[in-house]
Amino acid sequence: MRTWIKAAVAVLVPAGLLVGADRIAVVVAQGQAADRLAGRQGITGKPSVSIDDLPFLTDLISRKVGSVHLSGAGVQLSGGGSSFQLESFSADLKGVQLSGDYKSATIDSGTGTGRVSYQEVHSLLGLDQSVTLGYGGPGLVKVTGVMFGQKLSTTVKLRTNGDTVEVDSVGALPGVGALPGVGQLVNSAIGSHTFTLQGGMPVGLRLQQVAPQPDGLALTFQGSHVQLIG
Repeated sequence: MRTWIKAAVAVLVPAGLLVGADRIAVVVAQGQAADRLAGRQGITGKPSVSIDDLPFLTDLISRKVGSVHLSGAGVQLSGGGSSFQLESFSADLKGVQLSGDYKSATIDSGTGTGRVSYQEVHSLLGLDQSVTLGYGGPGLVKVTGVMFGQKLSTTVKLRTNGDTVEVDSVGALPGVGALPGVGQLVNSAIGSHTFTLQGGMPVGLRLQQVAPQPDGLALTFQGSHVQLIG
């Protein structure tokens, strides 16, 4: 019996030490990656980096990490002639390939999300100050303004065209929508507006989709074979 116990201890102790070393290596790598990404590619401050792989030491030997999650307070982007804050940015990266000296990295694929307030969207679209934007229901942005001395509201649908956000369609104006020229007036005032995201896109990902939410416009990003660091 004692022989079996000694054998088990002889196996488990080194195994435990390896697991401990593996977890320490993950923590160190996460911290170094966060330091390298801080302030780069538009990232505001130091992001949180989480490496999900286990064991991690074998990843270091092969120089390829299977899965990395990033999150941060935001990303600074530009569009519509001004800069703005993409809030609550997060990204899931797959197949992170490290260079031989570990100073640069590329990713096989990745997805990301972020949020822009309706106040920022209003500014990016270059709308008149008398117009306000808000949540109009699933897939819709509510537009409120003054026309013919009345406070009127309609909804718009947005779409993406590459890194450009466009007004896809404008809803009807209840009560006055049937008046001659009103539809054309609304479309010319709202429907022609766009904004394009420019500069350092977050971790090399590109704009994929926009979706109105109660607290702002949710942006989805996607990319493959892009440079992460270096």
